[in-house]
Amino acid sequence: MILTDIEIISGIFSLIFVVISAYIGLRIISKYFKLKKREFLFFGLTWIFVGELWWSSAVSFIFAVLTNNTLPELIYFFIGNVFIPLALPIWLVVFTEFRFKDNKKKLIIISLVIGAIYEIIFMVTLFTNIPVIGEMSSVVDAEYRNFVIVYLISVLLVFFITGMIFSLDSIKVRNPEIRLRGKFLIISFILFTIGAGLDGLKSFLFSDLSLLLFLVIDRILLILSALGFYIGFTMPDRIKNFFLKNQIN
Repeated sequence: MILTDIEIISGIFSLIFVVISAYIGLRIISKYFKLKKREFLFFGLTWIFVGELWWSSAVSFIFAVLTNNTLPELIYFFIGNVFIPLALPIWLVVFTEFRFKDNKKKLIIISLVIGAIYEIIFMVTLFTNIPVIGEMSSVVDAEYRNFVIVYLISVLLVFFITGMIFSLDSIKVRNPEIRLRGKFLIISFILFTIGAGLDGLKSFLFSDLSLLLFLVIDRILLILSALGFYIGFTMPDRIKNFFLKNQIN
């Protein structure tokens, strides 16, 4: 089996994004064990899980290179979706510590219930009627359909809106470091939403000739969003000193 240029580019950049996202998520989680602040645990898990859609693309690419075969659709869709319903409730646990505290339990329970219903429907459909979920558009990519695409778009929109609220609140405070964190998070949430949204629509918006360039740009946006998320929540000293040197001096 010979992979096309588009499949190679998509697979490689998906793998890069997944590795970087996993590393960043684990680095943020490591802050929890050092500082004993649970928000770092939830921030790290959030980022790892929101990037799950690209796990299947990365795994299928590695599988194709190593075995010269295509990853079965059932495994592909399972790898790319099974943890996504956890991403939103985990994020809301942290978000509602800062906003909508009075509705914290209600919002988390609603997201958990909707996620559980989606998970049940998804798993039943996965083992009974895969075409309802979607179909493989290439060795490393798939097109989602029906209730799956509706749920994924809904999660993306909620993640973006709440993320922007969280970030905009941060840049309103007097503390220069917190404002800087907020700016990086705004960039991260915007880039991730653009990257994820366009990725889902790539087959409708781009021809084969422009798809290669788009995939490179799109995955770079996702990688930059991951870096922005990491900087916003951990603020390495080098970054802080570089951007805040005027205030420090």
